[in-house]
Amino acid sequence: MAEFKTHLTVSSFLSSASSVMIYAAGLATPQEVLLYFVMGVIGGLLPDIDSDSSLTVRLLFTFIATVISFLIMFHQKTDNSALELYGIWLMSFFVMNYIFFSLFTRITIHRGLIHSVPASVLFWFLSTLVLYHCFNFSLPTVWMAGFFLFGGFLSHLFLDELASLDLGKKRPKRSSGTAFKFGSARDLKSTIAVYVVTTLLFFATPDHKPFVETFFASKQYAAFKALPENGWFNDLTQRYIVRWQTRGKDECRL
Repeated sequence: MAEFKTHLTVSSFLSSASSVMIYAAGLATPQEVLLYFVMGVIGGLLPDIDSDSSLTVRLLFTFIATVISFLIMFHQKTDNSALELYGIWLMSFFVMNYIFFSLFTRITIHRGLIHSVPASVLFWFLSTLVLYHCFNFSLPTVWMAGFFLFGGFLSHLFLDELASLDLGKKRPKRSSGTAFKFGSARDLKSTIAVYVVTTLLFFATPDHKPFVETFFASKQYAAFKALPENGWFNDLTQRYIVRWQTRGKDECRL
């Protein structure tokens, strides 16, 4: 298995690079960019959430509970008092971080079907549903946020699979094939259940056409610039030059 630090670093790098490209294309607001980044990082750590005793898993669940609690609080009316808003946040955090985590660890096993490709799709659809129905984000935003979680999830599986390959030896490790998997022959019931639940979630998700039309149509990226046209950081340097010149003129007048 790859280390927690590796998963965090890779998912952060991939999520930041992808969200910046979407922002540069004018397809996301700063708030949406932050949402996409956070969802990608969560996805990159999520497969190990079925480990009961790991400190990193405990920290991961605490992080997820914190983010969800803030989203729930932001969804409340703005005329609530500070104490009421904090009470809502605190209650949400307690339910997510203690009650839900306790139930989750009882019904899952480490490196089980949570750590699989179909589970990544399941969490994509589930996060899309939650963001849409509970927090009222737009259709393209909820689908893209879920897609970031899906991408981070797959990066975790891929890194764990790479870690199971001992390139210095002829034979792979015993853990090879247990990370990037599509099911378990030993647990057919759970495998079928994951596929069935994923299918049902897809039919329950909101319309995905706005998501496809927004992010996968070539015309949407007409304004995207991968490289600068008038020199590197030209706008930034010009801004500071103007400020410096203006400051110099003001000092001369004094």
